[in-house]
Amino acid sequence: MSPEVIALVTLAVLISLILVGFHIGISLMVVSILGIYLAVGSFETAISVLDATAYSSIREYIFGVIPLFVLVGLLANLSGASQELYNAANELLKRVRGGVGIATILANAVFAAITGVSIASAAVFTKIAVPQMNRLGYRKRLSVGTVAGSSILGMLIPPSILMIVYGTLAEQSVGRLFIAAIIPGILMTLAFIVTLFLYLAIWPDSTSAEAAKGSSEPIDWSIALKPVAIIVLIFLTLGGIWLGWFTPTEAGGVGSFGALLIVIAKGRFTWRGLWETLLATGATTGSVLFLLIAAQMYSRSLAISGVVGSIEDIVHALDISNLAVIAMFMVILMALGCMLDSTSILLLTMPVMVPIVASFDMDLVWFGIVSIVAIETGLLTPPFGLSVFTVKASLAGVEGAGNITVEDVFAGSVPFLVAMMTVLIILVVFPQWALWLF
Repeated sequence: MSPEVIALVTLAVLISLILVGFHIGISLMVVSILGIYLAVGSFETAISVLDATAYSSIREYIFGVIPLFVLVGLLANLSGASQELYNAANELLKRVRGGVGIATILANAVFAAITGVSIASAAVFTKIAVPQMNRLGYRKRLSVGTVAGSSILGMLIPPSILMIVYGTLAEQSVGRLFIAAIIPGILMTLAFIVTLFLYLAIWPDSTSAEAAKGSSEPIDWSIALKPVAIIVLIFLTLGGIWLGWFTPTEAGGVGSFGALLIVIAKGRFTWRGLWETLLATGATTGSVLFLLIAAQMYSRSLAISGVVGSIEDIVHALDISNLAVIAMFMVILMALGCMLDSTSILLLTMPVMVPIVASFDMDLVWFGIVSIVAIETGLLTPPFGLSVFTVKASLAGVEGAGNITVEDVFAGSVPFLVAMMTVLIILVVFPQWALWLF
């Protein structure tokens, strides 16, 4: 059977399994076995490849970074870091027009450097920021849109689970990916702040007069400096990777220990809390590693069947520029973002896209960053819009938010989606923005 036919058959089966509700990992494994069987005609060979993949794909030292950074985020959240970060940013910006909205964006950015998960940010800051913005007379669409939009920073600013998954699939250094994401993460944060300023300039009645003029009270530095320990920990872990003091896995260990010390110092340590945190870490790690095994199996099946080589030949035959290839891939990733979650998109597309990008002599670290930005647009676009639905679900019990609909959250997210698209175009046209720190 030709690679083209195998590709069509396996793709049809994969889409069908996902649509009927199969787990993405199970779907990938089933399709991988089918693809190898169609290529070599031996079911035993397909099973043996799966067996070898399950043993070899996640035994590397680098995979220790996953549970360690997950643990950092959970311990930081246990310490109350999210509330402290928001309170500090809000205190420092209370004299600025739209200060609460900017505080939400900045707190999300710093919280992203702890958790690496966008959905966690969306859930946490909906409870913290939306009541404040409602109290100050922000338009409801603007308040929920600010939270949903800025939550995507969780997957862009390192440490990010998506970067670890991409690094595994593309065989790229996770440390290099973390460092490469710093400038794009800062750029995206600034783009969101500018977007908020522009929104308030165009529609000045989007906030109350109190919020528009800001507060005249002096800054309470006891509140503003409260999260200094967690910020120092972030600089230590990420700076340590950049300066070569430790590997990403070692940085995760340093970060976990530091976060535990912060929990103890703040008097929030309990054995029950620690046990629940460890269980949550294990559950998250297990699910990610299972997906990585499935992804590695899928990559091997594509290689054995010759599908990747055939697609690569087709793309080269089009005789188009590198920029056109990347633009085509970005459109595909954003379209998939409307239907699938971020991790699933990486697992499905990178085994095909990465070899093609490499054949065009483009930097795979840069490609990982722009791919993650493109995929993350799906968190704000219907019908999937995971961040949007997370914000909507988290509004339960929030004062004054009872009449906010999912449509309101989607509409409020549109300005931030435009900002994301702008940053994506900048990163595609000017790759040095993602590679400047190397």
